[in-house]
Amino acid sequence: MTSEDRRRQIFAQPGALKEVYVPEDHLIDGHAIVRGPDGWHVFYELIEKASIKKGSHGPVPTMAHATSDDLLTWTTQEPVLRNGGPGEWDEVEVGVCSVVEHDGRWYMVYNGRPAHPGSRRIGMAVSDDLWHWTKVPGDGSPVLIPSQTWSAWKEEGILGFGPKDPWIIHHEDRFIMYYSCNNKRNEPSIAVASSTDGIHWQDDGPILYGPRVARSLVSPPGFECPRVVKRDGKFYLFVMHFWGFQYAIGDDPYHFGPWRVLGPFNGAVIFNDEERWYITHAYYPFGKRAFFGAKRGPFRGLYIGGLVWDAGLPVPTDLRDVMEDWPQERDESG
Repeated sequence: MTSEDRRRQIFAQPGALKEVYVPEDHLIDGHAIVRGPDGWHVFYELIEKASIKKGSHGPVPTMAHATSDDLLTWTTQEPVLRNGGPGEWDEVEVGVCSVVEHDGRWYMVYNGRPAHPGSRRIGMAVSDDLWHWTKVPGDGSPVLIPSQTWSAWKEEGILGFGPKDPWIIHHEDRFIMYYSCNNKRNEPSIAVASSTDGIHWQDDGPILYGPRVARSLVSPPGFECPRVVKRDGKFYLFVMHFWGFQYAIGDDPYHFGPWRVLGPFNGAVIFNDEERWYITHAYYPFGKRAFFGAKRGPFRGLYIGGLVWDAGLPVPTDLRDVMEDWPQERDESG
């Protein structure tokens, strides 16, 4: 199949978000997409298909990796990270990650666990080429455990209390990391940490609290997968919560609100290629009315759709609209 045939095949899919990558032997859950000097890279939490048949999946021991030249055709690569050795903080899990570039170096934050069940921590790895990653600080320890002055984190492990789903940006003179974690009152929160070198982090505590909604057929009962992007001087915080994938806008990276619902997206990432913006979706069949209410499958891979901006608000649209210079140069012939 030629690249043009592949392009037509993907654009012919009926939904706005197109399924662009389906690994043969596993599934994609939380993920991060970045464009490097040699093309696009997606790093993701790998879920074995066999584990889904058991009703749930356990800890993930590797950080999976795939590459693409055009976002449409993807090649599975070798994992870039593997779980740590005995006694290390990520001995049994290498989970959801985020990647950012600063001064020619790539920084990856990810959550992991030393035991199952067990409390998560957040770790860091660095790379100069997106292919070869080194865990830092290199002594088998994480870079962040949330402070017990405000968080519900406990050494013995309470699954779901966090920290999890870290997201990293660089703003002015520092790195800022966002993550989800419950506070002492068991309220879902989005917390931040900061660092001047990307390796040594200070826990700055929660910036948002939310209601904990009893586990339902709609979406997560607490915050999951916070993502922050900057556009035209505004900061956009995207997160999964009970009512779906939501977002809030701020004038700085710490203050946001009110919430608006964007759509039924799972683990979505908002990213751009200069003026073209995209939104992703993974794992759950897109279009099902529930994240937790329908796990019959078939489970799918990575979806990518377009994203346009109207009066400063993000609006999902068909991938083809964005890739064909919508609306000025779109091929109206179909």
